[in-house]
Amino acid sequence: MLFFILKELFNYTEGETKMKKKLLAVIFLLTCALLLGGTKAIKSETSVETKLKDTLVIAQKSEIKTLDPQKSTDSVSNKIIQLMFDTLITMDKDLNLLPGLAESWESIDPLNTVFHLKKGVKFHNGDIMTAEDVKFSLDRARSLPQCAYNFTPIKEITVIDENTIKITTDTPFGSLLNQLSITNSSIVNKKLVEASEDVFLTNPVGTGQFKFKSWDIGNKLTIERFDDYYGTISKLKEVVVKFITENNSRMIMLETGEADISLDMGVMDLKSIKNNNSLDYIEVEAPTSQFIGFDTKNELLKDKRVRQAIAYAVDNNAITQAIYGDSATPGTSVVPPAMTDFNPNAKKYDLNTAKAKELLAEAGYPNGFNIELWVSDDSARIDACVIIQEQLRGIGINTEIKVFQWATYIKMIENENEVKPIFYMSWNTANGDCDKTMYPLFHSSQIKGSMNVTAFINKDLDETLDKARITMDPKIRKELYGKAQEILQEELPHYTILYPKLNLGMRKNIHNLIMKNNGYLDLTNVYVTE
Repeated sequence: MLFFILKELFNYTEGETKMKKKLLAVIFLLTCALLLGGTKAIKSETSVETKLKDTLVIAQKSEIKTLDPQKSTDSVSNKIIQLMFDTLITMDKDLNLLPGLAESWESIDPLNTVFHLKKGVKFHNGDIMTAEDVKFSLDRARSLPQCAYNFTPIKEITVIDENTIKITTDTPFGSLLNQLSITNSSIVNKKLVEASEDVFLTNPVGTGQFKFKSWDIGNKLTIERFDDYYGTISKLKEVVVKFITENNSRMIMLETGEADISLDMGVMDLKSIKNNNSLDYIEVEAPTSQFIGFDTKNELLKDKRVRQAIAYAVDNNAITQAIYGDSATPGTSVVPPAMTDFNPNAKKYDLNTAKAKELLAEAGYPNGFNIELWVSDDSARIDACVIIQEQLRGIGINTEIKVFQWATYIKMIENENEVKPIFYMSWNTANGDCDKTMYPLFHSSQIKGSMNVTAFINKDLDETLDKARITMDPKIRKELYGKAQEILQEELPHYTILYPKLNLGMRKNIHNLIMKNNGYLDLTNVYVTE
């Protein structure tokens, strides 16, 4: 073909039309391009084809508590829920806000924001998502005690048309967009939930990249690819999440290939991974903290001098180094340094046993007292509690450590009628906004049915957090949250022990995995080679 075109091109006489010569020249160039492209395609077709695995296996330390996005309060559940449910706004690796189910939005005035939805988005059962589903989901979130605190300033959600909603607030709401990115803001199918509130116990239906397949309670959860997803269709057919409490067991599963990814690896495991040519790991600075909480309803803990004494007796530097090494930093505030509004100047409690004994005596406990210390069945946290137990013994406080399975533990901690002893917990601010850290944990309005599990009441703090909520200026918000941290470090409803980095171990045949700075996994473009 190419030879024929060249022959014809050079055989034209001078009298023949220039147009015909130009046409043949174009055909010549196009033919060359096709031949070159064909060579590349042939090379690709004849090269060794990479085989991909259909299934990704993830080992995580605890079983999920629920798959209902509006009823979830723990990050263990949220990390799985966000693979099946989408929100109006999403976040990139660094927690910057991006369009999700809302392709765009604009602020009409300080109290009204309009959101334009992606069109043609399907739920896992085939239903098309509409503005009615969005309104229903957010109204449901506003009504449930587990998450209503996230949306308190919202006055009304209005459906403008099938693909447009308007959110109206009573006051300016500085963290509105951030709150619309959290798991509790996930969009659910109105028709299915209205038909049965228990839908998420047997068949949770979202719009995410993966859909629910099965939940073998106590063992594993399986989700599968959603082929009608509006975004990138996964290269994975299934994702299996196994619930493995012991760090050593998750490490062995990773080494043997029984797991492709293992979450929350221990310090020694990370060192082993570094020396294994088949393994790799990801570690991120995260807006997360671990702390000991003090139920202010407990007679032994209601005096802040007792709480301060415990803080002076606990050497969080020693705990951090012993348990996490360089994979954590000692705590100095309820807000982690990975967050913009962290206050480095809040009151600190360096180890001071003499001061601790003095405060205990002032509070009426010169000889100390006996109390339980609760913790979940996480080996690193149990180890931390063993160290705390020994340190508190030095000031006469004798603790009995009680260990509980995760789901049971969460229910006990969140029960406002339960008078709790000292307890070891964590908090992950998934959207990176200070309101998400401080309002639910410490505002007095959040004691009943919500996350103020220490039953802490402080009028000055309430007013400060309320002002921060309605402030749009980031500089003023930072000042207000800085003041709030100072109040909390003085009153100590809980004492921050450390800020752990979040990590995972993975086999090197895992490609394109992203671990966001909140510890959540982005599997959008992940594939696994054999």
